[in-house]
Amino acid sequence: MRSLGSVQHKIPCVFLTEVKEEPSRKRDCQQFQVVATETLNPVALEADIHGAVATEKIDGTCCYVTLYNGRPHLWARLDRRPNKQAEKRFKKHQHQHRSCRGFSWDVEEDFKIVPEAWIPALRVQHLNGHPVPDEHGHIPGWVPVQKDNKQYCWHGSVLDPEGGGGSGSEAWW
Repeated sequence: MRSLGSVQHKIPCVFLTEVKEEPSRKRDCQQFQVVATETLNPVALEADIHGAVATEKIDGTCCYVTLYNGRPHLWARLDRRPNKQAEKRFKKHQHQHRSCRGFSWDVEEDFKIVPEAWIPALRVQHLNGHPVPDEHGHIPGWVPVQKDNKQYCWHGSVLDPEGGGGSGSEAWW
């Protein structure tokens, strides 16, 4: 069994899903529902779902620690998402085909710009050297937490920017 806490991307539903011809209770403009069946997803079976340990999901933030500029560094989750035009094309495709299968992305043109230091999450598929969006149209990834970026102030609040301070932690920036 893999170690707990090593999730780098969303997992598919444990059960197979089906489309019901009923208006969505979540999305006003969606005239169908995607619901789970009672049949186990073959992907879950391949991942040894029977040997898995269920854990509680506690809301919080997603972090990653890896090297940045040659030193251990805290990274925050940042999914690369489609721009508005591409999102509209993707939603239209999903509505027409009741699936995201067969939709073609142009990663360079269809996605919002991410910071230069952004890296894709582990196990994100690549095609021609570019990360490939998941079935939701996102490319999960990471950005290094910088002390002057207020967007990541909660990430930074757990670190000791002075590199000592009696806590035993070292500076991360």
